[in-house]
Amino acid sequence: MKNIKHIIAAVNNRLFLKTSCGPIGIGLIGIGGWGATNAINIMRTRRFNIIGVHDSQTEIGNNFAKHFKTKNYHQIQDLMNNPNIQAVAITVPNHLHADMVKVAADAGKHIFIEKPLASASDICRALGRYCQDRRVILQVGHQMRREPVIRKIKGILEVGELGRPLYIQGVYTLERKYRDDWRRDARACPGGSMEQLGVHLIDVLIYLFGTPQESHGWRVNIPFHSDAPDWGCVLMSFDHDVHASISTSFSSPFHMRMEFFFDRGNLSTDGERLWIKYSDTNIKTEKLRGVSGGVAQFIDFADCLEHGKEPETSASVAAEVMNVVRSIFG
Repeated sequence: MKNIKHIIAAVNNRLFLKTSCGPIGIGLIGIGGWGATNAINIMRTRRFNIIGVHDSQTEIGNNFAKHFKTKNYHQIQDLMNNPNIQAVAITVPNHLHADMVKVAADAGKHIFIEKPLASASDICRALGRYCQDRRVILQVGHQMRREPVIRKIKGILEVGELGRPLYIQGVYTLERKYRDDWRRDARACPGGSMEQLGVHLIDVLIYLFGTPQESHGWRVNIPFHSDAPDWGCVLMSFDHDVHASISTSFSSPFHMRMEFFFDRGNLSTDGERLWIKYSDTNIKTEKLRGVSGGVAQFIDFADCLEHGKEPETSASVAAEVMNVVRSIFG
């Protein structure tokens, strides 16, 4: 069944995904791995015209350009110099984010960049000011808060369907087997799994409950040794005496679950499905449908460019998230 789904997805991508589907000229920087996913989501919005791409691995850029009939730029500056490109979407390792943002802002391009904006909150804020001074939009790719299931949880909280929220716990693990993976390099990703995985859950909690009053954390490598911290855990306190914990790891197979405890029930989610248990009933299961968070974030980006909307996930939001992430260092 899984292979069939992949075949169907590949056919759909070939038949229906086009680089020129909208009025906004955009360039893509980094199209391998998650960058390819972002490229597909950009095309699915039908709001952008992908004028060109650049990847540090020339073959990847050439293959993408050939398949989707666009241009591969071997030099980033040549892409930046194209006046028809209004914006760029950047998907590169974390330690390259700050320099890439500045290059794009200096070229007058509006910027979508993958999370985290930077590995430290003060750098996030500085990059926000840098872009503001150059009058370019900067949006950070925190997509999980935009998933239909998270929007549904927001509605449940707003109407008080399960009563008062008390405690939230989240666990996100994803095995990283290769020693040369930049995500396990403390120079490229100093926060390790918390910087790559925990940011998603932390941002969701900030979206749902606001800025944490305080956070504390720890880090440790279990069972293997890595330059960057493998297991991480943060504890957070929010207004109205709401508390939360987030744990992450690169040494355990994929698992993602958030559980919310209320005084009249509880709910949990794996990012797609929602399980709701009221105090006096059985568990209710919902499969949430709607625009995925990966597509929704680029619709938001297009709205910012065309209608002057402020980014929901701005540099200041990115800084709040990284304040929590950095608490694992004590």
